[in-house]
Amino acid sequence: MLRRTIGIAFAGLMGAFSVGQAFTIDGKAPTVKFNNSNLNPLLFTPDMQAQFESKMNTEVGVAFDKTIVDARTKLAGFKDQKQLAQGMANANVYSTNSATLQGFQNYSLFAVSSGFMLGLQAPSLSVSPGSIGKDIAKEGDLYAGVGVGFTYLNIGINCSKFLLPGLYLNAKYGGLSQDVGDFSMDFKVMGVGVNYKILEPKSFVGLVKWRGISVGSGFYMQMDKLNMKIVPDSLTTPAHFREAVLSGATTAQDSADKKTLLDQMGYTASNPDANVTLTPEFNMGLDISTYTVPLEVNTAVALLWGIINVNAGLGMDMNFGSAKIVLEGESLAKISSDTTKVTFSPAKVKVDGSTDNGPSFARMRAMTGVGLGLGPVKLDIPLIYYFNSGLAFGVTAAVVW
Repeated sequence: MLRRTIGIAFAGLMGAFSVGQAFTIDGKAPTVKFNNSNLNPLLFTPDMQAQFESKMNTEVGVAFDKTIVDARTKLAGFKDQKQLAQGMANANVYSTNSATLQGFQNYSLFAVSSGFMLGLQAPSLSVSPGSIGKDIAKEGDLYAGVGVGFTYLNIGINCSKFLLPGLYLNAKYGGLSQDVGDFSMDFKVMGVGVNYKILEPKSFVGLVKWRGISVGSGFYMQMDKLNMKIVPDSLTTPAHFREAVLSGATTAQDSADKKTLLDQMGYTASNPDANVTLTPEFNMGLDISTYTVPLEVNTAVALLWGIINVNAGLGMDMNFGSAKIVLEGESLAKISSDTTKVTFSPAKVKVDGSTDNGPSFARMRAMTGVGLGLGPVKLDIPLIYYFNSGLAFGVTAAVVW
């Protein structure tokens, strides 16, 4: 049994950003071509060929147009991605906390850390973080996002002896460029922070040390460029070639001749149709820049002479910046068939659109973390919850003295 599929795929390419551009999916239907050397020349006359071309081109055009309309309906969520742009901007803010020193404030001389932080914004607490990528591909626009932060160095200095008692200053810088399958990212993070000790640390029986309470603020920037391939489910519409051609038969002999030719082409009574299949792959590019002023209060407890460290805190981030999303893809429609008697011209299909937004201005958060220490060497796992279903977690390695 012959099987024919008209396959349409368009791979996305990152392009120049244009703010507020309407989301479109457009294309021109393919047209039929015949290999006359494989068809009965007595039956497939120029007049007969013109009849076949007219009916089959009309039918494939109807099927192609319906598939485009179905794609527009299915991908309607990509028309305006304001929620997604904000979710991605918020997740970018959350990941700015990489290499945090929240568990080791009120140190004696200095602290040097390096670390990774993953920021997640989910539509609700019931959504699994691992499903966010699939949800974005399915829904198009939802309040969700993923952000990644990596800080090479975060250097903190106790300025009590030469500036102001209880004052701590720090500066951080980092970045990462990485391609992972259909996902690529390129980001940089930098900033400065200030902390002030409001309650002195205290030791209890040597086994427990309370690190006191500190308040902090600063200014941090993170610039992130992301590209990810969106692959929604394929859409298929049948092209009823045999029915369309036979509907134009004028006599019983004309109908018999056309049936013979259709059988030769492979469009038999048991397998009369072709399928127009659209695989709407496209690139989603994001250009995110966020600027954050944190306000926070932290405390921590060291147990067993500092082998175990547990911290807790509360804070609020004031955020500024932008997130721009561009959807773009273009390729030629390809028609595959296991018959050499009928082919189709390629058809160009294009997707285009863009949206912009920014991060939430103010986000409350609660912080905690658990770490291990061996003398001045520390390993910490920070966890930050942003109210309204935001989360950040990572790993920090530090030397604290």
